[in-house]
Amino acid sequence: MRGRSAAAALLAVVLGLLPVAGAAEPARVAVRVGDHPGHGRIVFDWPAPPAFTQERQGDRLLLRFPPGSAVDLAGARRPPRNIAGVAQEEGAIGITLRPGARPRVFRLGSRIVVDALDPAPAAATAPPAAERSAPLAGGPGRGRRAARRAAVPVVAAPPAPVAAPLPMVAMAELLPPGAIMPGPAAPDPVPASASPPILAAPAAVPALPPTAAALPVRLLAQPGRDRGILLPYPAGTGAVLLRRGETMLLAVDDVTPLNLAALRHDPVFGGLEAEAVPGGMLLRLPLAPPAALRARREPRGWVLEAHRPAELRDTTTGSRPMVLAAEGDPASRLAIHAAQPTRVLTVTDPESGMPLLLGLVAAAGQAMPVPRRLPELDLPETLLGVAVLARADRVVLRAGADRFILGAVGARLALDGAAAQPAAAPAMTRAFDVPTLPPAQLLERVRSLQASTAAMPPLTRAPQRRAAAEALLALGLPQEAQAMVALGMAESPSAAADPAMRALAGAAALLAGRLAEADPLRDAALPESDELTFWRAALAAALGNPGAAAPGLAATLPLLLDYPAALRARLLPPVALALAEAGVVAPLQRLLAAAPPGLDLSLARAVLAEVLGRPEEALAGYDRIAAGRDRQARARALRRAVELRLAIGQLEPAAAARALETALYAWRGDEEELAARLRLAELRRLAGDPRGAMALLRETEPLFPEGAAALRAGISGAFVAALEGESPLAAVAMFDAYPELLPPGEASEQAVLLLAGRLMALELTDRAAVLLRQATERATGAQRASLGMRLASLRLGEGDAAGALAALEQSAVAEVPAPLRRSRTILQAQAEARSGRFSDARDLLRPLGAEAQEPLAELLVEAQDWPGAAAALGAHLRDSIPPLPAPLDEPQQRLLLRQAAILALAGDEAGAAAVRAEYAPRLPDGPISEAFGALTADPMRGLTDLPRLQQELQVFRSLPRRLEAFRAGTSLTR
Repeated sequence: MRGRSAAAALLAVVLGLLPVAGAAEPARVAVRVGDHPGHGRIVFDWPAPPAFTQERQGDRLLLRFPPGSAVDLAGARRPPRNIAGVAQEEGAIGITLRPGARPRVFRLGSRIVVDALDPAPAAATAPPAAERSAPLAGGPGRGRRAARRAAVPVVAAPPAPVAAPLPMVAMAELLPPGAIMPGPAAPDPVPASASPPILAAPAAVPALPPTAAALPVRLLAQPGRDRGILLPYPAGTGAVLLRRGETMLLAVDDVTPLNLAALRHDPVFGGLEAEAVPGGMLLRLPLAPPAALRARREPRGWVLEAHRPAELRDTTTGSRPMVLAAEGDPASRLAIHAAQPTRVLTVTDPESGMPLLLGLVAAAGQAMPVPRRLPELDLPETLLGVAVLARADRVVLRAGADRFILGAVGARLALDGAAAQPAAAPAMTRAFDVPTLPPAQLLERVRSLQASTAAMPPLTRAPQRRAAAEALLALGLPQEAQAMVALGMAESPSAAADPAMRALAGAAALLAGRLAEADPLRDAALPESDELTFWRAALAAALGNPGAAAPGLAATLPLLLDYPAALRARLLPPVALALAEAGVVAPLQRLLAAAPPGLDLSLARAVLAEVLGRPEEALAGYDRIAAGRDRQARARALRRAVELRLAIGQLEPAAAARALETALYAWRGDEEELAARLRLAELRRLAGDPRGAMALLRETEPLFPEGAAALRAGISGAFVAALEGESPLAAVAMFDAYPELLPPGEASEQAVLLLAGRLMALELTDRAAVLLRQATERATGAQRASLGMRLASLRLGEGDAAGALAALEQSAVAEVPAPLRRSRTILQAQAEARSGRFSDARDLLRPLGAEAQEPLAELLVEAQDWPGAAAALGAHLRDSIPPLPAPLDEPQQRLLLRQAAILALAGDEAGAAAVRAEYAPRLPDGPISEAFGALTADPMRGLTDLPRLQQELQVFRSLPRRLEAFRAGTSLTR
């Protein structure tokens, strides 16, 4: 018979060498971050390709990995660009995107990569177009110069094919010159003398009440399909489907009203509204993304189905692709090839209020899933048919036999990547009447206007004041022009209420550098015109957004070149620089070629050389500008030269920081200096000088109170970086001196825990405890509860159970997340057990149910209640190990071995036999399998069992050495 005492001693050795099941964690998944051109990146370094799912919730992205995954987010404490934060949530990793950032998730080998792409450059969009009939207010002869000539062709480069949920092929298909599109719906060409068409949105028509002639809309019972409705329109009825914001729009070219009574209480389609528009019906359905609709054609009519985005790809089977192509020689318009186009409806865009031209098709499966942006218009993404958002009043869309024709009167369109050729200056619409006269005649005009104004009654002087202001603007005297407008608005109430007068004042303020006073240019009440588009784009460029300004500037370059010389000389350099910084090459090259020879455009030429990939030429240009007398151009050239040398590897971050510091005082007192100081602080951090970065930003804070938010974020980031880089004692001194510099929220907690961990690594546990206590006292809410739990864990690890309980009590708050509450309860139960109050510990763990079985087993092991520990750990085994024939992983093997040891100590031979029968086939060969077999083997019953006893003794002798590898990186709970 086996000696009970000897076996118990050997099993106790095994139990002591085994790591605690609760502390045995799977291999931790490291997280790396990085900034790259165009995107920030987070990489999850998995040892093997994991299964995962992703979920988008507005600006948040949730990644769900297999249960039990241990993702170490320490590497993401400082998120990359476009990402506001990364946090561990219940069952998921939450990534918060910055506004406008676009996520891209993909697998690279065994790694999971999340890219946060930069926001798409937004063109300088204009306010809604209003109907215009004739000249602006201000007297006869003061109006726009309307576009008078026909469309001029342009060659358009084909866009690259893009994979999309719904099929649409983007390619160039140049038709023979002079080809005429067939089809009864094509209107006659616009004569050269005709005015540009006005695409004002039609007045809203109230929804029609159901009548006896209304078509009944029915809900469809579709086994195996999504919820849908049937619109019983006859064959040949065209439709278009797209999303605009939170609303799905469906338009049909049938004016028959709809009876929506059957949908009144439906949870999806109950909010559907129908509105009559000229030529058809417009249906609106509030449906928040990512949910969407899809349309399919049945013999009974059009069917709309609500679907999940992942199912969209399944709807493309058998659909006929649409083709976008340029037409003319050179191309002057675009053709969108489609199957069964019917007609074009014009409605008001619910997002922007601009005209929305809808091209309807009678065949399903045709869409434009890739949005495009041209200077004159947008082609938004559609789920069926074609949509054109007209940002200029000369845009035309008409239906042909097998295509839609898209054009612009007086302008030439181009596909993505091709330079659009704008109309000539006489064909462009005007907002102001800037006279193109020689300077001497302009001065004489100003004198004459002032003399005539003095003889007029004050309430009638507004037209004269406006004309004088326009003449002063033409002379390049914006301050005087703005003062003249202010005088006219003070004299006449009608002038003060005139949006065109206010816009003229805004243009003068922009030219004078008073950007805060240029807001009247954005007035939505202003009639749309090419000149207003130019000034709004110039305002966007002056505000530091060249990407948004470039489309409007490129479309109105002839208007700029038509201005008088003095005004052109003041506008052309900033316009050229904005085009260069936006990377719009072709329009910039045309502008540089047409610029007067005496105008200094060297900075724009240097930036263009950098954009074209000629760094040596760009650096030579920057160095020449830096030696010049123009202070602002000198400062910009110095900073761009530093950035370019850093990008091509001629400078390291430390040297770049020193070079940028010498250029810091070349230009003072505005947003450019603030941007330079922020960039210098970032370079200092990259060079390993976070203290220097923090000092610079703290010096900047009182100088630029308007940039407090960006500066505060930079100071907090530099402070955390300094805590990481300094020695532990120096970091503690910094923390004590500047606790207010900690970043808010979870970042603050991570910084405190990092510092506490560094102190504990030096065995300065008392100092770490003081640090955690101070941080806990300053924190509030869930952060206070989390820090208090960390302090209690530290106290308990030092054997101070009473201190752990006190820390938990002092950090108790009302609202705590459920995972944190469970962790605090388990820690409290362990502290109670260490204090000898096992019954209280059991009472604390009992409400947690299955989640408390493993910590309860550990408490019972400490109390040497082997049967109770075996029962608790057995319940945990049944919950944590799935009943599948798959082999067990390493943490599950160690947990099973611990259960076998506890059963042996409890003398439960039946339980050991049951565990062996259930789990032994799933254990791979190895030291754990051998030890498990020895612990669960049948007891010795005679001399025939002596060879087996010798074999088991040999296993136990070698077990400490073979299990030593499993002790690394773990801690034991005694």
